[in-house]
Amino acid sequence: MSKDPSLPIHLSRVATQSSISESDCSDQSTQSSQAKRPQLELRRSGRHFGIVGLISTLVVFIITAGIATLMLGWLYAFHDPVAAGGGFMAAIRNGSFVINEPSGSATDEESTSTQTQTETLRVLMFSALASHLVSVTSTVLVTLLAYRSATQWLRSSEDPDGAKLTPIQYGLLIRTLGSGSLMSIINSLRYTSRSKRASAPRLFKEALVGVTGIYILSHVVGLIDLWLHSSARSISVFRGVPGQSEALFGVAYNESTCGPFNMAALPCQNLISERRDGTHWAFDQPWMFLAGFDTISDVNPDLKLEYINNTAILVPGPNRSFKSQGFIIQTQGLQVECANLRDQCDRPASPLLSALVPGSGPVSDCAKAGYPRVPYYTSGKLHASGRDTRNIQSLVMGIIGDEMGGMINGTADFSSGWTSNPAKTVVQMRWNNVTAQWNSRTLGVSYLDTLDLYATCELTYLDVTAQYDSLGAEWSILESTLSRPELASVLWTPMMFQLASDDLHNTLRPYVTNRGAQAIDILQSSMAKYGIGYAAPLMKFIAASNVTAPQLVALGLYPTAPTLLLVGCLYIYSLLALVIFFLSCTSNNRMIFVPRELTKKKENDVETSALDVAQSWLTDPLPLVGSIFPGGDGQHAARSAESDPLRQVYDSDWELGKVGIGLYKGSKGQMIFGLMRQSHSRSRRYGRYFPAVDEDSALQERVPIHGSTLVVPSLAVMGKAEP
Repeated sequence: MSKDPSLPIHLSRVATQSSISESDCSDQSTQSSQAKRPQLELRRSGRHFGIVGLISTLVVFIITAGIATLMLGWLYAFHDPVAAGGGFMAAIRNGSFVINEPSGSATDEESTSTQTQTETLRVLMFSALASHLVSVTSTVLVTLLAYRSATQWLRSSEDPDGAKLTPIQYGLLIRTLGSGSLMSIINSLRYTSRSKRASAPRLFKEALVGVTGIYILSHVVGLIDLWLHSSARSISVFRGVPGQSEALFGVAYNESTCGPFNMAALPCQNLISERRDGTHWAFDQPWMFLAGFDTISDVNPDLKLEYINNTAILVPGPNRSFKSQGFIIQTQGLQVECANLRDQCDRPASPLLSALVPGSGPVSDCAKAGYPRVPYYTSGKLHASGRDTRNIQSLVMGIIGDEMGGMINGTADFSSGWTSNPAKTVVQMRWNNVTAQWNSRTLGVSYLDTLDLYATCELTYLDVTAQYDSLGAEWSILESTLSRPELASVLWTPMMFQLASDDLHNTLRPYVTNRGAQAIDILQSSMAKYGIGYAAPLMKFIAASNVTAPQLVALGLYPTAPTLLLVGCLYIYSLLALVIFFLSCTSNNRMIFVPRELTKKKENDVETSALDVAQSWLTDPLPLVGSIFPGGDGQHAARSAESDPLRQVYDSDWELGKVGIGLYKGSKGQMIFGLMRQSHSRSRRYGRYFPAVDEDSALQERVPIHGSTLVVPSLAVMGKAEP
């Protein structure tokens, strides 16, 4: 204050003292008013557990642990034990998970062999989803890690002797914890590798190690996902699903055709009738002969023959439309074993003929083989000259005990037509006017103008359990047992009435004429087919069991190692989020108290977690920007206690000016490249650069103005930290 020269000296001194006294009073008044003004306070909460970062933790945990659990659940629920050879643990031992992917079922219109399908491999979809979401949530997990760093930061800031962050370390932490990107990690690693640098506190090192670990883990998940995609594959197989409708594909004896078994009469007595020319089988029902003939000729639409493992069985014909289904049926079968009688029967001595045709000579008697009535004939004889005039016919004759029948009246030739099972027969065949070349391995013999065949055959009637495979379109015999002798007696009756003799005669002719060695095999298979084929009219259809419709199934094969590694990494990821969450919550005992006078509505006091606010300072540059640009609405103190970075910065069009970058003149006149505050041109025309701001704003008090720009000061100039 300048002295007025017009005043006396003592007045001047009084004025000076008065001025000083007024100044002191003014300072005391200012301090007193500041002390009475409401201020932010940092308090310790009595709670030992405060929730922070709950939403971020839930997002990470639900995504990672949820997908891992979904994958394990899917592997368990859709595990295919058939292809994997066991349960879930067997798949682990075998090195791959076999997952059953759904597919459509076969229809009659579309053959099962021509079906195609496209299926999404669900586990690969989950793996790709996990890899993508982990890369997205890695930044969320890094922000959770920032809570741990914020806890350490608050503690070290309260400890006068604690290790503090340098400005560059704080700047690196903002970028590292704010993004978790590769470049931020590289910059931090570059800083730590410097030979000359400030000592890094523990929180800086832990944060860098944690972010690096999270980055590596997230990319390990991506590599495992790539491994799984490159090694997984899919195959398509056909499986059977249970049928919903009753399938009458089985074959059983129809008792209503022949009536019940009556041992006092002939087998199937009601179909045997006497006529003028002899005894006949089903004479009044010619359809039965035609049905049997159609069956052995493979033209019967309802029944057909299959010859499997030397056994002929009856199976459903094409009218049953069974080929699109797999099933098991009960049916009847016949197995025949034959032996050659050629070397067991007598021939007349004929030296001249033996010399001319070695091994030739007709069969004259089979008594030493146990069949004295073979060959069976009713007229003619074998002449010494070599001419054979015997009326030998092609017959299949049955043997019951010591009786031989079937030559004249069928089963009526026996005193009792009920045979045992297996049943015994003798087959004699003759082909007249045939010239054959000699072969010692044949079962027939050549004598001038005739060719004969004699053999014994044992017929075994079977109750058969057969299975049809719709994929391979083939039949197989699962099990067979001997049929009851009563049933065997009924089923061989058509053969005893010589229904199959002419068919056997025609079938064997080319093999015996050409002296084929396989003639005995042809005789066995033919007798089995014809014997059961002519019994087909005596059958009825019954329900099949285990009826299944073929279904095209896509199986996904996923190697165990990458699958379990992926699941393990996801669980580690989720547990890491939980650990960080609980550590942060147990350390959340510092609260920022905001008086109601500093709030916007001025109604209630507000408490904010100091950990939340400190975490925002470590993950986002906005709090720093808010402190540099406090705003002119007087709410800067309340905004500084906000946990949401967006609410910590005052935003208004041109009120605080805009932020630019470029060259400006420093306090010593040197040009510096950096941030500049730029005002609107209209503000300069009216003679002011900025609106009035709060008097506590360090920026307004200390920031130098150069022309139309305002230099943004460093943090060191902004203010001092309170102890």
